[in-house]
This record gives sequence, structure tokens and C-alpha cells, in this order.
Amino acid sequence: MALVVAPLSPVSAWAEGTDDQNGSSATADAGDTNNDAGDGTDADNGDRPKQSLTIEQSTAVVTDTSGFHLKVMVANNSDKPTASGTLEVSTNALLTFISRADIQSWAEGTAPIPTPNEIGHVTVPAIPAGGTVTVNLDVASDRPALQVIETWGPKPLLLSYIVNDQILVNLTSFLTRSPDGLNTAQTPAMGLTVAMPLTSDNWQVNATAVNNLVTDNTGTGDAKQGAATSSGKPGTITNGKGENKDEKDTGTGDSNASGQLITLSEQDETAAQALAQALNRHRKLQVVADPVYLKASDIDPDVDGVMQPADFDITTYSALDSGKSYAKAGVTDDQWSADQSQTLYADEEGEDMQSAAKTSTYAWQGNAGWSLDALTKASEQGYSTVIADASFDSEQSDTVHTGTYVVNTDAGDVTVLKEQAELGKLAQGQPTSKDANGEASDAGRLARLLAQSAFYQMEQPYTSRNLLMTFSRDSSAVWIDQVMGALEQASWLNLTDLETMAKAEPYSVSDTVNLDDSGKSQVSAARTALKQLAGSRQDIMRLAGAVLKHSVDSDDVSSVVDISALDPQALARQDAAATAASNGDPTSWVASLLAAHDSMALRALSGSQQTDTGQRMTVATRALADTLLGKVSITPSESVSVFSESAKMPVTVSNKLPYAVSVRVNSITDSMQIVTSRTTDIEIPANGEAQVSFTIRVSTSGSTVAHVSLADRNGQAFGNVQNTAITSVMRISDMSGFIIIGFAVLLGIVGLWRQFNRKKDPDE
Repeated sequence: MALVVAPLSPVSAWAEGTDDQNGSSATADAGDTNNDAGDGTDADNGDRPKQSLTIEQSTAVVTDTSGFHLKVMVANNSDKPTASGTLEVSTNALLTFISRADIQSWAEGTAPIPTPNEIGHVTVPAIPAGGTVTVNLDVASDRPALQVIETWGPKPLLLSYIVNDQILVNLTSFLTRSPDGLNTAQTPAMGLTVAMPLTSDNWQVNATAVNNLVTDNTGTGDAKQGAATSSGKPGTITNGKGENKDEKDTGTGDSNASGQLITLSEQDETAAQALAQALNRHRKLQVVADPVYLKASDIDPDVDGVMQPADFDITTYSALDSGKSYAKAGVTDDQWSADQSQTLYADEEGEDMQSAAKTSTYAWQGNAGWSLDALTKASEQGYSTVIADASFDSEQSDTVHTGTYVVNTDAGDVTVLKEQAELGKLAQGQPTSKDANGEASDAGRLARLLAQSAFYQMEQPYTSRNLLMTFSRDSSAVWIDQVMGALEQASWLNLTDLETMAKAEPYSVSDTVNLDDSGKSQVSAARTALKQLAGSRQDIMRLAGAVLKHSVDSDDVSSVVDISALDPQALARQDAAATAASNGDPTSWVASLLAAHDSMALRALSGSQQTDTGQRMTVATRALADTLLGKVSITPSESVSVFSESAKMPVTVSNKLPYAVSVRVNSITDSMQIVTSRTTDIEIPANGEAQVSFTIRVSTSGSTVAHVSLADRNGQAFGNVQNTAITSVMRISDMSGFIIIGFAVLLGIVGLWRQFNRKKDPDE
């Protein structure tokens, strides 16, 4: 049966597609025109069952030998069964899309385009209520349905689900015919650079390793391993000489895994291995790697450049315009410079700095747009080329153009590689619009991506252009395989590298930036994170300067090692640790703590759109500071009973830190009749206890509570508050008490004598 399809009109009953790279569906829903599927009776009561179509697989590039394969899931989302029917697939072999508006309208199901050429049909069995069936359509390359397509380019593809001659639902997509095997003029291929940031936002902090780092002063135990592997490879032990050896985690709980401070999630570690295999299969994909991620992921792919360490958000940094706030949070400019990125990459690859300097550096856009200030800062940091999304140049041109710009800044010229909007959305798992239901699945988006790229080449076939398309930070290996495999078959595309695109004739050279502020991300989250990170770092420095017996300030730490220029792995290898253990100098230990904090802070301020990691990292830095201060605590004590005017209240303070501390112990009661002395100073040895006594003074019987707390030497409170109950029972306990009682008895006797011997008034 051949279906003649009338021109499409807007379909109001289509369901919105969902964005899910792990198997979400390009789905179209429509109300069933039958009251009971198959009986032809209209259901005017509004209780109309709905059906949906999902494109699970589709041949993205049709050549003279490929044939066409389509896999579709048909779902009955109603509470009534649907009778058996037919899935009809048709196209318009003679159509050539003439504008971007036409191709977008077809994707949204609003373009009045007929599709008279049937590609094929397949029987859809009856579907129970709430059930689904999957059908496959395979059309050989020599079938007339494909042979009739004599011109290359994107073609409209219409899927129609029919039951009893009634169309229950339509879904629009695309079929792209390549020039291969067609008698058409061969035009130059359009340049396309496909890049991806190899980084992660799934960092996690090991609480056990944090505790070990806090309590170990030798630098040779778990704490050292924790610092060493905070940005290092899982399962790697660093010895005192800085030599690495691999050790497999035995899973017993006492392996080196317990010492890794900052790690990737298990899901990310598995994904990294799959990504490495995918990258090796597709050498044309331009990989811009985060050197911190490379250390943690234990993969060694071929990279085409390195990005800012830990995917630091340069654009939000410039939008906030508060470098001092970042420094207070523990993130200095040196930590995310191009030189630092090359240093970390050289350390990971075992190269010298001269070799690492040959590795290109790229600054990847963060949550805000590339303003002129952001580009200036990037240039000052050593990044001469940056990657931008489509918001960089908001002016819309009639046709697509090379995405290379040169911006003149006060710090030098910066080359901006701007992503093409539609291709970028599709590659990053997003539909081009919420109404493009055919793009709600991987297969549907891939079909549109190939069709869109072919359309762009056909717009100006003899004009040299180089477009940029990027994957997202969390693109899966499966999706990358699908996209790159299809692009490698697209003969109308020439896959180029980032260096070639950067050297292309720029579309624009100016000293201004035309930025679309409508898509600018909020920076309030970063501002909040900075305050939290500054607070936790300040608490670490407070412990170093006003709690430790041998105080350490920031200048002392800097004199030991420049922590802003080293990652925790390099810091932990310093030889000062052994000396610190022998002479009680905590400087090196404090430097290790700050390095761990600052490593978390750098990750908390990444350019990922997701905020979960930022929250986890800020919580972890707060936990580090709280763990440190919590190691000095007041030991719970029993209640105190007082039987005289004064007594002693003993207070024991424990110190679980590896260095001696000197603090103040304060006490205050809730009563004015039962009071204690207020403050006393105490020194507690490393991993030890010390006791002080507060004097209790009472003037009456009763009870109250003494609130005992700790403060640093500057008087700022920290740690726990211990509440101790005090009960006063006044009784005679010495000669003074008897004298007082005797005097009271004497006064009583005198009073009685006067009462009986005084002269009375006559009127009395």
C-alpha cells in the first residue's frame, strides 16, 4: 500500500522531546482518532489514547552502497490496546532545502512539504495498553526507493504510523544523500573542525584521606599519598624519592585507594577508559585535554592541545572582576596559567618543559561569555587562542562563515574560534528547538546534524569556510563514536585541526566583542563559592597562626614552597617533610594542607555548567578546615558538686594533631550566684592531653551550667562547647561557719530578752 501524504500543517499534539544521550527517544505523540483502536469510531469525550514514535537507529549518510536502515520504537501510551498497523516512511527525492528557515520548519513539523516518494513500510503488530514494539525497515541500495534520489544533500523524511487507514502520529526527520555515486558536479568540501574538552566535573574527596592528611606529620604515610595523588593517577604510590610505582587496589580497605585525596568517580574512571578507545579510533577529533584530568584518569590519549588546569572558569573570573576574592579562596593566577598547564602536562607525560612548550594551549569558555576583559585576561595568562560558543558574535549572517576571529586586546591579539550554533547544539546532545521532536534522541540528532552540515556546504559550495563544532564535557564514548563515524563518511566535509582553523583567514578583526548577553550565565553561584572557600582557607591559616604552638603564617609557607605553582603531588615529594617531623616545625605540614585545600578550590571553580562538583568541593574544603579545628577538643566531663564557697572544676583538652597547640579555654555560667573563673591558657602536646582547673565560687545553694569553650590566641572561638552541670549545697565545713552560727544565736537571744523586758505603752 502506498500512502499519499498531504502537505504537513502544524501538529499541535506532538510531544516535546527530551534531551538524554543515553537512549532518550525522538518521540512524536498524537491523539488517536479512534475511540477503540481499529473500530473507526471517533472519541469525542476527550479520552483519546496516544501513540509515540521513537527513532532508535537511522542511516545518517546514505551512499550508493549503504542502503537505508531505520529502527523505530512504537509505543502505546494509553490505557487501551492499539490494533496492528503500518509504519510508512517517505521522502521527497526532488526537494532541495533553500533556506535555514525551511529546514528548521521541517524539523519542527510545521513546513508544508509533501513527501510523495515512499521509501518503504513495515507492519506494526498490535500493541497492548502501555506497551511498545520495535520495528525495523531495511532498504537495499539498489531498490528504486533509493535510486530515485538523484541529487545529493538533505531530504525530508516523514514517518507515519497508520492504523485502519488513520494516521495516528507523524514524526519528521532527515535523510542525507551523499554525492557518492551520483552524476553531479563535485564541489570543494567544507572545512569542519570537531573538538572536545577532555575534562571532568565529577571530582570526589576521600574523607579518610583528608583525616590522614590532617593527622600525619611525617609526609611518608597515607597523608602524603593523599596529597600526592590528589591530582595523580589512581593506584599510584609516591615514595620519598619521588619515584612512582603502580599498585593495584586490592579492595581490602588498606590499599593506597584509601590515601587518594581527590579522585574521579567510579563512573568517570570507567568512562575515561571508553573515551580513550574512542579517541584512538577517531584521530581527526581534536582533543583539548585538562592536564589535571589526565593525571587522575590514568589514560594517555593523543592530544592536540591542553586547556586551563581543572577546567578553571576564566570567563566567570573576569565577569566577577575580583582577583582578590579568588586569591583569598586559594586560587591564584599562577594556578591556571598556560605555563602551569604545560608544566602539569609535561609532568604527566614525563617530558621536559622544552618539549611541553610545543603543546598548544587553548582557553575553553566557561559559564559566562568571552568579554573583552576576559580575552585580555586570557592573553595575560598566556592563552593566545580561545574556544567560544555561539554567543560570542551574536550578529546573524545570511550564510555560515569561518568561525575564526581576531580580537585586539591590551595584552595582545587573541584568536577566537567560535562554534557554529546549530551543529554545536546537536553535538552536545541538545535539539535545535523544543519543538524539533525528531531530535529528542541520539539517532534523530545525528540525522539532523548531518543534514545541517550538508545544507551549509550547499549554501556556498565554492566559498572556502571552516566551521567549528564541539562536544560537551560529558559526551559519552558511544555518542562520539556515532558522530565521528558519520562525519568521516561525509564526503562534503573536510575534517581539519584546530591549528589550521586558527590560521585561517579570520572572519573579523577588531578591538570589540559583540556578545549576546541574553545567554550569560549567572555568576552568583561563583560568588557564593568564593566566600565559602575563603572562609575555609582562613580557618586553616587561623589554626596555623593562632592555634599551633609554633605559629606559621602565609609568608612562612611561601618560603618553604610556592604552592601556587605546584600541584599537591609535587608538593608531597619535598624533602622538608622528614625534617619537619624531627624538629616539630609544622610549616611544611601547613603547606601541604593549603595545597590540598587550593586543589579542591580550583576544581570548585570549573567552567562546567553543572554545579554538583562545585558544591562537593566547597563542602570538602569546609570539612577539611572543620576536621583540623575539631582535632583540638574538650573532653566531656562529669557534673561538679560544690559544698563550700569555692571549688575547682577540672577541664581536659585533647589534641589529635601531629603538632603542639597553645589555646585559650573559656568558661561562663548561667548564674550570677554560681560563677567560674573566665579564661586560662593551655598548651597541649602533639597527640596528647592537658588539664586545667577553673575556680568555682558560690554564694548560695542551687545549680547551673558552665559552658566551656576553646578560643585561639586571638580570642576567636572554635571547636566544641562542653556543658558541665554545677550543683551547690552550702554546709558548715570550717570554724568560720560555727562563728557565724553562734553570732546569729546570740542575736536571737538578745532579741527575745528585749521583747520580754521592755516597758509597754499604757495604751498597749
